Amino acid sequence: MSICIKSHPMKGGGRLRPKASKQDDSIMGTNNSSIVSKRSVERLYYPNEPHFFRYFVKKPQRRAPLINRGYWLRMKAIDHVVSQFLKETTGKRKIVVNLGCGYDPLPWQSWARYPEASRDVTFVDIDYRDLILRKRDMVQQTSELNGVLKNVEYPEDGDILLRSEQYLQVGCDLRDLTKLEKFFSSEFDLSSSVVFCTAEVSIAYMDVETSDALIKWIGSLPYSLFCLLEQLLPNGPRHPFGKTMLAHFDKLQTPLRPVLAYPTTQDQVNRFKKAGWADARARNLWELWGSSDFLSSKERIHLDEVEPFDEWEEFALFGCHYTLLEASNVHLPTTQPQNTEIAAASVGKTDPEPVSVKGEMEYTESSKLNGIRRFGASLSVKGDNGCPDLKGNFGGMGLNNRLGSIDVFASASQGGSSPPGPTLRIKPETRMCHTLTEIGDCGSLLVGGRSSPDKAFADCWLYSKLSHTWERVDDIPVGRYRHSAFALGDGSVLVTGGKKDSNTVLSDTLIWNRKTGWKECLPDQDGKPQVFGALMISDVISTTSTTSTTTSGFLVGGMLTDGRVSTDLWSWELQKYPRERSIRWSCHGKAAGVENQYLHRFGACWANYDGKSLVVGGIMPGNLIPEHAETVALDIESDAGRIRTNLTNIERCNTRPLLIGHSVATSSRSMLIMGGGAVCFSFGTFWNKGCYTILSADEDGGNLQESDKQVTGSSEPWSYLNTVDSESSHPPKVSLRPSPLENQKPREPIIIARKKISSWTDFVAILSSAEPVILEGLDMGSCTDLWTNSYLLDRIGQHRDVTVHQAIEDRMDFVSKNFQYVTKDFGSFIESIGKGEKLYLRSLAIGKPLELPADISRDFPEIAGDFHLPRELVVVEENQHSSPLRISGPVTMWLHYDVMSNVLCQIRGQKRLLLFPPGDVEYFGFAPGASSSSVDAFGDLTGTKAAASHPHEANMKPGDILFLPSLWLHTAKPLDGVSVSANVFFRGLQHGYAAGKDIYGNRDLQAYEKGRQDISKLSKTFENLPPDTRKFYLLRLADELDQKARSS
Repeated sequence: MSICIKSHPMKGGGRLRPKASKQDDSIMGTNNSSIVSKRSVERLYYPNEPHFFRYFVKKPQRRAPLINRGYWLRMKAIDHVVSQFLKETTGKRKIVVNLGCGYDPLPWQSWARYPEASRDVTFVDIDYRDLILRKRDMVQQTSELNGVLKNVEYPEDGDILLRSEQYLQVGCDLRDLTKLEKFFSSEFDLSSSVVFCTAEVSIAYMDVETSDALIKWIGSLPYSLFCLLEQLLPNGPRHPFGKTMLAHFDKLQTPLRPVLAYPTTQDQVNRFKKAGWADARARNLWELWGSSDFLSSKERIHLDEVEPFDEWEEFALFGCHYTLLEASNVHLPTTQPQNTEIAAASVGKTDPEPVSVKGEMEYTESSKLNGIRRFGASLSVKGDNGCPDLKGNFGGMGLNNRLGSIDVFASASQGGSSPPGPTLRIKPETRMCHTLTEIGDCGSLLVGGRSSPDKAFADCWLYSKLSHTWERVDDIPVGRYRHSAFALGDGSVLVTGGKKDSNTVLSDTLIWNRKTGWKECLPDQDGKPQVFGALMISDVISTTSTTSTTTSGFLVGGMLTDGRVSTDLWSWELQKYPRERSIRWSCHGKAAGVENQYLHRFGACWANYDGKSLVVGGIMPGNLIPEHAETVALDIESDAGRIRTNLTNIERCNTRPLLIGHSVATSSRSMLIMGGGAVCFSFGTFWNKGCYTILSADEDGGNLQESDKQVTGSSEPWSYLNTVDSESSHPPKVSLRPSPLENQKPREPIIIARKKISSWTDFVAILSSAEPVILEGLDMGSCTDLWTNSYLLDRIGQHRDVTVHQAIEDRMDFVSKNFQYVTKDFGSFIESIGKGEKLYLRSLAIGKPLELPADISRDFPEIAGDFHLPRELVVVEENQHSSPLRISGPVTMWLHYDVMSNVLCQIRGQKRLLLFPPGDVEYFGFAPGASSSSVDAFGDLTGTKAAASHPHEANMKPGDILFLPSLWLHTAKPLDGVSVSANVFFRGLQHGYAAGKDIYGNRDLQAYEKGRQDISKLSKTFENLPPDTRKFYLLRLADELDQKARSS
């Protein structure tokens, strides 16, 4: 086929240049970041497949869960379309072309996953010449990559830089259509071939004109298909996510151009049809995620088992801003399955009619980034001098960490109101995704929340707005977060659902009041919802009559166990006064229809405002909520089991909020939106840097007059007033260190759990828990059978010098040095411990013991082949610091901690260890800067400080592997004769370790050492004061530091 194609000039009128411009270099640079993220996904989510990104990423990094899941979805989307094409019967030669391929190993993945379907397919990688040359070098140097290629050649001239029977690498600028046409026409018989092109965020950096020309040219081939994965702007460039995304790529000097011309999925479809493609269809990735033809429920649920995840709103924002488009210049092989739930929520149909909720939104920016937090919860704070209540936003995630403070907001007329006292001495632990439910003048009930997705809180607190104090009340039986809560009007709170951990969605319903604590509400039939992040709403607000025997309402939205936003509408009716309270749940099916397309949400807020039930923000199935529908009003008909969703007529302000992780509070004539923001994938974090007030309008459309404000409450903009923090999460203590009771007995040790794991991802989950575990049944080599005294002596040799600890007593003490370092030849050392002498070998680096950390493979090559880390511990191997060999006679190791985590592999003999969590460091008398203690942890601790510690016990036998997290205090003693073990220290932090050499892996972190220097300087500033004054202020500072440590 011969086509006349013009070569598109570059800016300035010149022809395409052989060397990449500065911007081309920046575009190639985006590949480096993306493949690191894809390698992170490969390591975590594909443990049972060959890994190919590993050859292009020399230093793997574990990305955040949001990045991992986003890239997993991108990779799955491309693989989904590619695999369909590979498996389709066409009767023609198949050619798969990766446009702007970067280092993506698509051909190798296809050969591994679909060997039969890929057998007669030719794969072509095309990208900038400089990048392809680097990719070619990697392939040429890696046998795992070039070994599968048949008759491979590496030409030095021309555009084809690697040639084999089934794979080609082409160095060509995608803007140079003349070269592309020449390559295709010379290499392939296009009349008998089907060309499948995929472009994953590659032509997104091209000018609109050149990218459109490329799409049109590919569509002009006799038989061609196109798979495009590219950014969207479904709500335009003003939307906070879109704005952050565009700014990110602008900063990288790789601006996104086509997205401004084709911001929606429909625009992209029209783009291809205008270019001559016969058929095109597109879905955004969030819609794709919820589609049954793409993922099954089982597949979605499995992802939560790989790593804890709770970034659902941010994942949806990401998915809504990327499209997967499939196009064919003949026809698409299958029709797009219609997902009924997605279809019910599709945006773009006729919107529901507005109702009488009218008003305007005003934005008040806070100074110095005050009031910034997300996933907090609102509460009322008492003002003074008879002023109406102030509004607060408690807890949530701040700029760098979770918060335990309250941001207080006031309206203009309350600006002079004195805020609550400066500190709260007792308060809940920092948390997010909790609920605070107002129960009248008593205050608000705090329930649950979480620190991490796998650590839910069960503690509950009552906040008194009158005294501005927290009171700990009954714990809820099962800790939870993202649950739903509802005030029943009689001082009781109804709670249902939520998540117990990242894998468990709850379906129970409980009720709390002061008299009875928590009581479960038993369902009077089988059906009940199992969702989290849903809204409990009612047309009967919290002023429900206390004489009524029932309360009813609805549960809307929320997320199902498989990660889809629920479109079921549940009604509930609570029987309040029988001894055993019961609740009746009724499912009214899918609340479909145009009027309810904006009803079903996750992470939204519900408020009673101006006599109407409003739903604010959150995410919806399949699409991004448009700006005009972010706040909707509900017409609730409880008796009929119906809800109708209506748009509101609210005049929006110029600064658009991101209604994710926000909190809402209302007065009689205004609604306050506090906090909010989101991590915008890898593009940066967006924060609402102020608060938003929705001011009610009167029936004529105007705002309330000044006289009305005094009668109906605030109808003025709210603004940030102050933050009420607390010094401690615990009651104040008389002394810095807790003193044990006289004759207090120590706790019984907790027996450390034994586990069997089958993959490295299982071990990653253990790492995340930061709790010691004994792993059993793993393969560490033949050492457990071979390493007898005679074998070690035979292999290592009689005359090898080793430095050992020679002890006088049964227990060594590093502080008092009741042992000596002596040099012995290995033969006499083995003979001595065989006779029961108190000797202990901790191997050092051969030749350079003061310069290098120990490495068993280098220091003992004669036996190194007998020992290896199990494949399940590949994370340890990739981050290894040192691996000393330990051989011990009947002597106990002193109590100490290591700054790096390690795995202790017991090879011969049995050993007992006592371990203590890092928080117990205060009980064992560690001197400043020291990592060893003189306390005999195996001795009687009755009446000592250490009696208050929390011992854990590990009894190890040959073949056991103990995971010992960093900073856990531990001591060990052999139980029978000679003990032989090896432990491997590994780095768990990206940075922060001690500068310089650390051959033992136990030098304290830089931050600690710097802190000690700062303490020394601080102490000197008080030297010229009288002794009592100096002591007074230093003790106050020490107390402050102690409280900060205990509240972290």
